[in-house]
Amino acid sequence: MKTQAREITRSRLRQLAQLMNKQSTTSLPVTNKLLDCFEVAIREEECDFLLKTAGEPFTKKEALKYTPKRGEEFEEFFERIAHKGLIWVEKEKEGETYFRLAPIMVGWFEVFLSDGQETEEKREFARRVDAFFQSLSKLREVPWRYLFNFKARYFGRPTKRIVVVRESQPARQKISVTLDQPLASGAPQVYPPESVYELLDKYLQGKELALIHCFCRQWHKLVGEECRFELPGESCFALGRLGKMAVDYGIGRFVSAKEAFSLIESFQKRGVVHQVFHERDDLTRGEIGLCNCCWDCCGVIGSYSRGLLPLRFKSYYLAWVKYGLQCEECGVCEEFCPVQAIQVVQGQPRIDPRKCIGCGQCELHCPHGVIALHYQEREVFLPLLKKEEIRIKN
Repeated sequence: MKTQAREITRSRLRQLAQLMNKQSTTSLPVTNKLLDCFEVAIREEECDFLLKTAGEPFTKKEALKYTPKRGEEFEEFFERIAHKGLIWVEKEKEGETYFRLAPIMVGWFEVFLSDGQETEEKREFARRVDAFFQSLSKLREVPWRYLFNFKARYFGRPTKRIVVVRESQPARQKISVTLDQPLASGAPQVYPPESVYELLDKYLQGKELALIHCFCRQWHKLVGEECRFELPGESCFALGRLGKMAVDYGIGRFVSAKEAFSLIESFQKRGVVHQVFHERDDLTRGEIGLCNCCWDCCGVIGSYSRGLLPLRFKSYYLAWVKYGLQCEECGVCEEFCPVQAIQVVQGQPRIDPRKCIGCGQCELHCPHGVIALHYQEREVFLPLLKKEEIRIKN
């Protein structure tokens, strides 16, 4: 009977995983390793409730249709699934808050560990997440690596973008011109922030900036792997509606401009890449997170370093070597480049423009000012690494 009950629950969890995958433009393979993560963190009553929502927006009042719970029992139940990150605020309309089933990743996975708690349930979840990511290592093998890279290169698209610690592109400043004929006006265009400072300021003004624990750093910590860059667990920002929700449901806390900028400065010195996540992994939607990532812990860049995933980013800058300046061959740029796009050869740094993601770490840390960034909006695709190219072999 126990085996049969477990199989029924597993079947429902598979349905839930498939439904959660539909909440994003990207998805995770629904394998047994992934369902192991679901099994340790999601109760059967929670699974049933979430399946009944069918992935459609609902208010808290409407949620009563999907569960027999009432009163304090319902309030505790709703609080729990929101705190776990299984539902997110979708929109606020006419005084009502609408919730929706979260995607798996970026979504529920991130929020589940972002409160910083270190319970046995969270430790077991982290162990199973680690096992899931390690199971992706088979993609390194031929022919899977070729097939995976082909699909990612020709059928994928950027779902994340890189921003830098510097002022935005000056060419976007207003200028005046004199015309001797009418000018046809096109559709208005909103440029996304390219600078960390600009992005943080945008959400500080709306009081929608919350500091949370980094899911990736917390996951590695709970399986006994401390960050090689010695970055703190509380190191990522939730933005917009997700920022407000993080505070409302005890996942994170609001921060002042002074603390936010101080943290960014300290993170920069340690070599972070500023990665921006959007609603449903769609760059046309609003930002939901600013992650301060290292090439060790990050589920995206760290997985690339381990040969588990390829990378695809929207980037705004490209590094280049200044003409006529003498490189001292200190190797700092190589050390801080998160994707190994720089090599010092015969006394000069050489930058592979196909690999550079425009994060600015080389420019920031070069002690002799040999490297600089120039504006170049582009998409960067880095294929799955071969075994001999892997940076972290564990």
